[in-house]
Amino acid sequence: MTEGEQLLAELAAFARTYVVLSEAQGVAVALWIVHTHAFDAADATPYLSVTSAEKESGKTRLLETLELLAARPWLTGRVTAAVLARKVDAEKPTLLLDESDASFNGEKEYAETLRGMLNTGHRRGGRSSLCVGQGADITYADLSTFCPKAIAGIGDLPDTVASRSIAIRLKRKALDERVERFRRREAEEVAEPLFRWLASWSEHHVDELASARPELPEAQLSDRACDCWEPLFGIADLAGGDWPQRARAAAVEMAARGREKSTSLGVQWLQRPVAHSWRTEPLRRWRPASFRTRAGGGARLSPRAAPVLVPYAA
Repeated sequence: MTEGEQLLAELAAFARTYVVLSEAQGVAVALWIVHTHAFDAADATPYLSVTSAEKESGKTRLLETLELLAARPWLTGRVTAAVLARKVDAEKPTLLLDESDASFNGEKEYAETLRGMLNTGHRRGGRSSLCVGQGADITYADLSTFCPKAIAGIGDLPDTVASRSIAIRLKRKALDERVERFRRREAEEVAEPLFRWLASWSEHHVDELASARPELPEAQLSDRACDCWEPLFGIADLAGGDWPQRARAAAVEMAARGREKSTSLGVQWLQRPVAHSWRTEPLRRWRPASFRTRAGGGARLSPRAAPVLVPYAA
């Protein structure tokens, strides 16, 4: 097993220690973590979109796990628009943005700044323009928006942002699913040597990754999905072993599920089509008295009159 294979396996195992992730999701997360360290080699960066239909599904926990391993992590839930734009321009952090649903639905200036940053920040050279100065000295500045970003929130991201993302859709942990409790000091002890190994390996291979031209499964992925996954495929190819195959299988699987919603049973009941059932015998026993009076005691309902919501297998 090559060093790259071992590193990726350790990263995937660390993430899955604290968060319930599928095999494909674990592969994507491990490759994305390496990407944050080899970021200078990439011309495009895929956002990691961490979403769920409901709270307590592991979104924040995954960001906390990424914070221990990603390069220059900045975990935040809310900052001012000015700080957001200027810090990304100055430091090129790995932005780990929590509660994105509140951000997009909150204060307008911040929401528009965030949306503009995400719409342009997936490619090298992406910029947003802000007013700077005061009074008669006011002018504008073009600030870089290009940096790795993981965005967590309930519900889906705006379409223009989602198309630039690799979707990690989480659900609440089932009773038979087990993960370790996240105790930060204990997790840091495990993550620290892994972080140093990761930083050293990435620095050593950044030039190789910059010149990599990985094969893309264009017949199975859209152009935008190929853009998202290309830097991750380069990392997988360099690591060797079965990681090139695992990376492409994960990309195809996750793209195929890209439109699926991570829904609870209650949400499924609201979203599923309605199955109708009806009776042919008189409905006198269960219809409201007012209805019986209007319709007549022996009236029967038509097939369209008594819809019944039932869950069904998709």
